[in-house]
Formats: sequence, structure tokens, C-alpha cells
Amino acid sequence: MFALGLASGIGAHELGHYVVATSKGYQVSHDGLSIVYPGAAFTDPDRLQVASAGFQTQWLMAELALRDRNFKELTVTPSNFRAGVVCAHLGITLAYLTVLKDNKQGDVVGMAESTKLSNDRIALALAVPGALDAWRLFGNHVPEWVPQLSVLSKTLGVAWIWTY
Repeated sequence: MFALGLASGIGAHELGHYVVATSKGYQVSHDGLSIVYPGAAFTDPDRLQVASAGFQTQWLMAELALRDRNFKELTVTPSNFRAGVVCAHLGITLAYLTVLKDNKQGDVVGMAESTKLSNDRIALALAVPGALDAWRLFGNHVPEWVPQLSVLSKTLGVAWIWTY
């Protein structure tokens, strides 16, 4: 079940890009493992929203995986499927902090170019919820403020993206 959760998390990230891009009228295609948008003449806000859509989706998926039906923080170890979803979020974030940070077709570069911020600043902003969610998944006796700060960082990120 862990592998299914991992694959679901990765698939959700990519689906986020597809849903946002097509909802804005852009065509979506593939170039190897990268999603591309043939002929797209993005505005900066559209490019930011499309490039960040995968992260926004994985943030939502991680929150769903780390909370119960009443949207309260889990007090027990998450199921293997849920852990796989969160690990997909952590793995994707780690990849974009390291080997994919400067990839021209990557999410970080798209966000950086649309906002005129550096790749490093975008990566740092993505690292915060990732680090907090790693603590939530792997930590023992996680302080109450950790999930609260994770949700706050994601909420501020989403609000900034959609009002840019």
C-alpha cells in the first residue's frame, strides 16, 4: 500500500499541473517526463499558478493524509498508503530543492521566472512545509504548533500564488 500511496502522490502532483493549465485554456503535453505547454503565452500570474499547481496539490494531499475524518491531526501512525502520499510530497520537494531546482522545464524555474525571485528563494519557500511535514510524519511527540505552522505556510503560499 505504501507504493500505491507514493504513486498516488506523484500522480496527484502532475494532475494538479494538468487541471490548472487546462482550466486556463492551455494545451498540455509531455517532453520525456516533463509536462510542457505547447504554444503557451503565459502571463506571469498564470505561469506561477500552473508551475506551482503540483506543489499546491501535494500540500493538500499531505494534509488529507496527516489528518483524520474530522480534519484533526492524526494521533496514531498513518496507514502505509497515507505515509506513501506524504513521502511522495517529501520526495518531490527534496528533488526540487536539489537536482531539479535549476531544471529549465521544472516547477521552481517556472515559479522563479514568473515572480522574478531567485530559484533559491522559491526552493526555500517550498522547503518549509516539506520540513514541517517530515517532522509530522517521522517525529515522536510532535508539538501542536508544527502542524499549525505547516498549514499556515501552505495557506500563505496558496493565497500569494492566487493573488499574484
